[in-house]
Amino acid sequence: MNKKLILLLKKIYKEREKYWNLAEETAIFINLTIKDRKYKTALEIGTSTGYSGLWIAAALSKTKGHLYTIESHEKERFSLARNNFQKSGLKKYITQILGHAPKSIPKIPKYFDFILFDATKYEYPSYFKVLKNRVKKGGMIIADNINSHRKELLPYMNILKKSPQYESFQLDIGTGILVSVK
Repeated sequence: MNKKLILLLKKIYKEREKYWNLAEETAIFINLTIKDRKYKTALEIGTSTGYSGLWIAAALSKTKGHLYTIESHEKERFSLARNNFQKSGLKKYITQILGHAPKSIPKIPKYFDFILFDATKYEYPSYFKVLKNRVKKGGMIIADNINSHRKELLPYMNILKKSPQYESFQLDIGTGILVSVK
């Protein structure tokens, strides 16, 4: 990563709590995973201010891939993310979508190597229902906040346990993630 991007990520991270951005160690794990597995198509649900999207896009810039990222909070988060994407030099790797994820997902005509859920917790099961067959073989879904919002995410975790298409495991980094591989 270049110095300009590192400084931008540090600046955004300072306001992590206010905007519910991903933990740094989780972002690094995702970045390394995308590069290691040579993923090319990614979807992020819950752009916030673009912190995790920048980590994903930085990895995709190495694999010649592309990120689709969905955010429903227009007034502040969507605009902040748009500005951060432009400042980063990674804008060409990112398609930003304004809207409610369950309604926006069907409009994206893609299969994905990688998906990140970091949005409205009780909606994770509905995201999975719409996306489970749009993940490529060997692809991955990461759900954030498995420890910090365990009660809200138990229904999602139970769905993944019963899914014959996916193998899942939990990593206790950041606020906890559930990693599910197809």
